[in-house]
Amino acid sequence: MARFSLLSAILLHLVVVSMQQGDDETLDIRQRFGSSSVSMINDQIQREFNAMYLYETMASYFGRPSVGLPGFTKFLKKAANKERERAHKLIDYLNMRGGHVRLKPITPRSKFEWFSAFDAAETALGAQKNITLELYRLRDRADMESDPHLVDFIESEFLTEQVTSIRDLRELIARLNKAGSGLGELIVDKELN
Repeated sequence: MARFSLLSAILLHLVVVSMQQGDDETLDIRQRFGSSSVSMINDQIQREFNAMYLYETMASYFGRPSVGLPGFTKFLKKAANKERERAHKLIDYLNMRGGHVRLKPITPRSKFEWFSAFDAAETALGAQKNITLELYRLRDRADMESDPHLVDFIESEFLTEQVTSIRDLRELIARLNKAGSGLGELIVDKELN
């Protein structure tokens, strides 16, 4: 009987230890990495995947034979891939710092067709501005929580790229505005291809 109690106690101890090893908080691998930052990064992952989905939706629209703008299709597929890569950078970062990744559903688009390439570019610009605003909020939160590693990660890996993306979209919108619809849109599309 005593052997059974000792064996039961050892097994119970092993179960408790193995359960604790699955909890990053008890292993204390998160240092200066607050739960609000983890939550905000998870939200940012969702935004990046939503932007990827938006660009994929746009690319499929402009790739239709009835729309026939292969340059915009190529441009938007490249943008979708960038957003996916950015989401994965955030996932890898969370894992490295001991946070838990909580993937959220992609928010379905309510719009699947665009009046013009100009309309789509303005929609993309709005999405990029929103992503940039949220990255600034995440950066500020990390600064408030005295997390210089997260501040550096956001600034070096995301913010410069966001500024460049916004500039590129603004230039594309300006070219589309000057070129006009119809033939002008086809000329800009050819430049993108």
